[in-house]
Formats: sequence, C-alpha cells, structure tokens
Amino acid sequence: MTHRLPPLNTLKTFEVAARHLSFTQASLELNVTPSAISHQIKLLEENLGVRLFRRENNRLLLTDAGSYLLPECSRSFAHLLEVTQKVRELGNGRPLTIALRPYFAQKWLMPRVSSFWQQHPEIELSLHHTIQFSPTSLDAYDIAIAWASGPFPGLEAYRLVNGDLTPVCSPATLKRLGNPPDVTALSGQVLLDEETPNNWDRWLELAGEPRLKPFKRVSIDDTNVRLHAAIDGQGLILTCLSLLERELSEGILVAPFPIALPHYSYYLLYRPDVLTNPQARIFIDWLKAQAA
Repeated sequence: MTHRLPPLNTLKTFEVAARHLSFTQASLELNVTPSAISHQIKLLEENLGVRLFRRENNRLLLTDAGSYLLPECSRSFAHLLEVTQKVRELGNGRPLTIALRPYFAQKWLMPRVSSFWQQHPEIELSLHHTIQFSPTSLDAYDIAIAWASGPFPGLEAYRLVNGDLTPVCSPATLKRLGNPPDVTALSGQVLLDEETPNNWDRWLELAGEPRLKPFKRVSIDDTNVRLHAAIDGQGLILTCLSLLERELSEGILVAPFPIALPHYSYYLLYRPDVLTNPQARIFIDWLKAQAA
C-alpha cells in the first residue's frame, strides 16, 4: 500500500476548485490560468488513482471520492494556516509583511511611513509589490492593501482611500480645454487609460457626453507611466485625486472637471487572527489613523 502524500500544491488546488465547483473561479482565487488548475487536478487524480470531478450537463460536480476529500482538505488547510501563523508569531523581530500595489506605496504609504518608524523603531516592515489581489494572498502576508471593491468574506476590511476617478492633466493641456474647461473639448485631446477597462466611456456618459469621440485613445497599463505622460502634456488621465496631493498642490497637475466616476477604493485587508500579533495591531491602527 502506498502512503505517499500527494504534492501539497495539488491538494490546495483541489480544495479551491472543489469549493467553487469551477476551474475558472479557482484560477481567479489562486491567480493562475484555468489550464494550470486542470493540470494540477490531473496530477492529483493520477497520484490518488481516482477521479475527483465529473461533468454533467456542462456542470462541474464532485465524485464520491471528491466529496469525501473536500471537507478533509478544508479542515487540514485551516489547521495548517493556524499553526503556521502561531509559528510566525514566535519569531522575535519578524518583519510585518505587507502586500500592496507599487503605485499606492509610492504615492501614499512612503510619504507617511517615516512618522511610523519614528514612533515605532522596533517594528520592521517588509513591503511586497503585487498588482492583483486575491484572498489567498493573505496566506503569505500579514496585511494587504488592495485596489478592489469587495466584498471580502472572512477578512477585516477598512477603506483607506476613496478611489473614485477624476480627470487630471497638465496646465498646458488645460489651456486647450477652454475657459472654463468644456467637456466637449475632449474631442480634440488624447485620453490615456488602462489596457482593459472602459473608464473614459463611463466617465463621458456620467458627464453627459456619451457619444463624444476623443482625438485619440492610448492604452498604458502602468499607472506611473500614465501619470508621467499626463505631467508631460501627452493627454488626460482618470485617477484618484487623493494620491496626487503633491502634484495638485504644486500645480504640476490640475483637475479640470469636478466629476468623479465611482470606482474601486484602496482597502486595508487582514485576517482577524492577525490582531493577536501586537506589532500588526499597532501598524493597522496607524494606517487607519493616517486615513481618518
């Protein structure tokens, strides 16, 4: 009889896929492709010598073996998470690990964090840049600051920064929009946006000009590149004003239209049990105070 434990990654993949009954949803939670999920499930089934899923009328269902394995996997991973968290807390001086987007770190956290270090020099922070957030990110980090909309089941969530989107541009671009600025003048301008969202279409509809066609649209996935293109007078961007306090106060950028498109926000996220770590509690309280 074989008593080998299957690869842990295949068991975790199974637990997530079985919980969702969807390889697509599992791929979103684990931040991998659906084909990677399928590959891991195939490896596990080959290791165990039994089918764990079946399809019926295009629906993914568990076999008897899969139904037996799911609750056992869920309990085991929950226990493993609890144990590893306690082991982490035993480490003297272990840095707090924070997952966050590079843009937020640059524009919001880093200008403020020196005051935290002055108040709490004994607490070390380890910042880890991540673009896409999934709940499983908190398996590896103490705290996450995510650009998201929720809900966040099983997590404590606190909105740090309102992420509504407002057009901004350089003073040179502003002169081309009329005095006072006219939304219809955007028909002669370059609009810069992320690669996939249609934020400008939604903003123009909110501004009462849903049929307006700009001179040109340019997709730039990197937030910092979009920002510097706007500063250089290359076009207008939609962005969160709360993260551009310096640029706006110094006149490097201006907000020509007081119309904000409701969008994601920056949320502080953590598991409830992280508050058993006194250093994590101190940093979380400091973040909330900074956002108040």
